Amino acid sequence: MLVAAALALFLSAIAAAQPAGNDAQRGPLQIRHQPNGLPAVQQLQVFEDKTRSLDIEQVRTPPQEARFAFPDDPLRGKESDRVLWFKLQMRLADPADAAREWLMLVPTVSTHDLRFYGPYDEDGRALAAPVTTGMRYPWASRPAASEQMAWRFRLPGPGTYTVYFRVESTFARIYDVSVWDPADYLQSTQDKRMFDGVSYGVLIGLMVYGLVLFKVFGEGLYGFYMLSCACGVLALASINGHALRYPFAHWPAAAGFAYTAGPALWAICKLQFGRRLLRLRHFAPPLDWLVQAFTVALALAIPYANWGAHPLMTFRLVQISVVASTVVMVIGALIAMRRRYWPAVLYFFGVALLLAGIGAIVVASWGWIEWAPNQMNVSQGALVAELIVFAVAMGSRLQLVLRSEQALTARTQQLVEALGTDALTGAASRAGFESRGEEWLHQGQPFALMLLDLDGFKGVNDAHGHAAGDQVLIAIAQRLRQQLRKDDVVARLGGDEFAVLVLGAPSREVLSLMARRMIEAGSQPVEYEGRSVTVGMSLGIACRPGDGDTLARLLRAADRAMYHVKQHDAGPSFMFASDLAAAAAAASAGGTQQNHQALSA
Repeated sequence: MLVAAALALFLSAIAAAQPAGNDAQRGPLQIRHQPNGLPAVQQLQVFEDKTRSLDIEQVRTPPQEARFAFPDDPLRGKESDRVLWFKLQMRLADPADAAREWLMLVPTVSTHDLRFYGPYDEDGRALAAPVTTGMRYPWASRPAASEQMAWRFRLPGPGTYTVYFRVESTFARIYDVSVWDPADYLQSTQDKRMFDGVSYGVLIGLMVYGLVLFKVFGEGLYGFYMLSCACGVLALASINGHALRYPFAHWPAAAGFAYTAGPALWAICKLQFGRRLLRLRHFAPPLDWLVQAFTVALALAIPYANWGAHPLMTFRLVQISVVASTVVMVIGALIAMRRRYWPAVLYFFGVALLLAGIGAIVVASWGWIEWAPNQMNVSQGALVAELIVFAVAMGSRLQLVLRSEQALTARTQQLVEALGTDALTGAASRAGFESRGEEWLHQGQPFALMLLDLDGFKGVNDAHGHAAGDQVLIAIAQRLRQQLRKDDVVARLGGDEFAVLVLGAPSREVLSLMARRMIEAGSQPVEYEGRSVTVGMSLGIACRPGDGDTLARLLRAADRAMYHVKQHDAGPSFMFASDLAAAAAAASAGGTQQNHQALSA
């Protein structure tokens, strides 16, 4: 009995001592200078005003004061659309700080209406006028010119002081309130400002990159990437409070709309970019339909979240849609990866980064884990990193497209060659030329072969570029065809060398007239980008059967005649191979006769 009585007395003593310890822990906040901010959340008392109508005088009445309580786990709370009243008692740890100004920081940018009251001294007198700020009010209402809600106050001396603040928000929760020296707080924001500036700079650079690709290729993929970057800037600027500070300083309604619409618009553009990059319509049609359904749901959620009756529920649905659609895109990337579509690998890592980054802030808003100061920075970094990886994925896709186009061009060239047509000029190719020539030889048909080369063509390429040279080749081929009959053949053998096959046995006069017409037509200027480009033409003529009985011999004979023309500028621009052979024979005979005369002497 004595042991039991002693044990009961011991337990009752512990139970009695425990509340005293809690009361000591929850006493007034001792205000003192702390470079990294003085945490105050453990001393915060709170109650919910379900009527949304209480004013400060009503809150300070004994029945309402009795409603204030310390939350058990203040940083682990679910966001909800409500009105919360907070109470914080504090006193100076050092009376010498009576002249110091302090800053109470409430880390939120999305609160619609935030009102600070006090501090009240022990006699219940308010030492400062109330301050009202929030997203419903212009930027000038911010007492500390801070993106996050902050309030300046002073404590005039020893004693216990009480401050109250009222929060009305769609996303109301218990905040990680802290007390700062204003200079320390300003210094603490420098790293965040630098991080935000780098994030915005990277996103704007990526947006320009997407715009350039869209202007060059005109493909929706690049347009939605550009819009993803733009909406990412809008979403981050709204969440960080910069939208209200800079573009909408005097238009808080627009800042509020941007806060709600920015993330949804970013998600819509990202989904449309992803389905195009992953080619979901081709690889996974059911997933493509699902992504389209998410897009429609997000688009409908934007007006309802701003003007509907249940904005928080809509916001939750947006969060769920973003997370679920991100998971769907991960599945789509895995399906595309199985098809060896390598841009999907990069897309997979980008989406996985984002899913990890936004996961923490989403589940914290649902009350599953505690809020932490760096959660938003992690999500912001993940968003930027995702878009950087997407840019690399676009580059990989572009490389694949270029390789495919190069392969297609090479294959097209092979097919065109097989059909005997030159891809650039539409004239016969070397293969087509040889095929027609051998056909005529096999049939025993007489024909003339004209081989011609363009004079000054290299200068055109050097002075005006290869595009100008290509235009000249196309024009020359067209003009040659205009000088010939239907059965004759114009062929481009390569570079600036052309050949003409003339069916039959036309006389020298007819061939000479034809050659002059070709040279005259070829010498006419070619218009290229407002400039006149001119080339000349050297031409050699060989006839079957007189100058050869094979195509190779005819080509050699015409080639010798053509280069003889190139080496002798004074004569006409064409020459018959038979004339060159006769001149060479005469020169050889003359040399032989001189040798005989010398021997006789």
